[in-house]
Amino acid sequence: MRRFLVHSLALSTAIAAAPAALAEGPEDGYLDLMPYFTRVDGDRNTELQNGGLRAAYGWGWTGPWYSEVQVFGAILETEDVFETDEFTDQSDFYMAGIGFDTTYQFGDRDWYTPYVLAGFGAVYDDVLPDDDDETNAFINLAAGFTTQEISRRGIRLRAEVRYLHDFFENGMNDWQFGFGISIPLRCPPPPPPPVYAKAPEPIDRGPVEVNLADSDGDGVLDRDDRCPDTLPGAQVDSDGCVIANQTITLADIHFETGSTNLKPAAQEALLNVAQALRSQPDARVEIAGHTDSQGNDNFNLRLSQQRADSVRAYLIRNGVAAEQLSANGYGETQPVATNDTAEGRAANRRVEMRFR
Repeated sequence: MRRFLVHSLALSTAIAAAPAALAEGPEDGYLDLMPYFTRVDGDRNTELQNGGLRAAYGWGWTGPWYSEVQVFGAILETEDVFETDEFTDQSDFYMAGIGFDTTYQFGDRDWYTPYVLAGFGAVYDDVLPDDDDETNAFINLAAGFTTQEISRRGIRLRAEVRYLHDFFENGMNDWQFGFGISIPLRCPPPPPPPVYAKAPEPIDRGPVEVNLADSDGDGVLDRDDRCPDTLPGAQVDSDGCVIANQTITLADIHFETGSTNLKPAAQEALLNVAQALRSQPDARVEIAGHTDSQGNDNFNLRLSQQRADSVRAYLIRNGVAAEQLSANGYGETQPVATNDTAEGRAANRRVEMRFR
């Protein structure tokens, strides 16, 4: 029993350290707690039906693929054994294990999502006599599902059936039926508050000559405009140059589905953007990429970064100084509309220019 407690303490320390070690990974970690009912191999010489507890830390790494670090323990009650060749006069049989699993999710975890997993690890079998105690490898396979969120905190229910092959003695084959909860560990950061640029004070320039042009429509006549070709909707100062601390959403910037390749119409629109930025070389601009909430959070974050990089590279190829531009992807974390409608999702898939 003392050895079992020592091993359990070591495994608990390992699972507690796992989230900290992986905290810099993708932004969709979760902790699952799952009591389970186990149907054990008859060769263990215990009662066939027993119970246990499993804890698992999981994180997504690409598309539908997830990884999990699990720890588990079980107390297998023994029947009264009067004559047997193995484990005579044994007390209860203790198991404690740690393992690593790879999981494939058949969905995006927003609804009822089936999954399968496979993995391996080590299990400590504590029996009597103590000379038969062993630490062995194990392999396991499982199939199950997670539900939609059942609380505002994002908690889900999880159920599964798992097959575990323990290499103890000549090999033990156990079946486990678990049901528990899945707790999200990280949430996307809240969107920053909107920044509203202060409109410039009007300047009295005296009588205006009739028919004087304002080619870029920024409210500053061409004769006074030091920064021509201003983008539509941009706020400018009295010299016609875009002022800092404002965000402009670029229209007609579309990509091929699931790709970073700009469509021809998007390339044509970006030529006007490049011309505008060349006219005011002192401007510093962040290219911000955004997606809707469809698909895996981590895939969306990477895709938005790659699309922002693609826009930046295209502008540089068309004459904008590299030091003027930075690029950042925010994935689905800063929506401007609901993701529950097609129109809202289309609005959230956007590229912004943030003047600094």
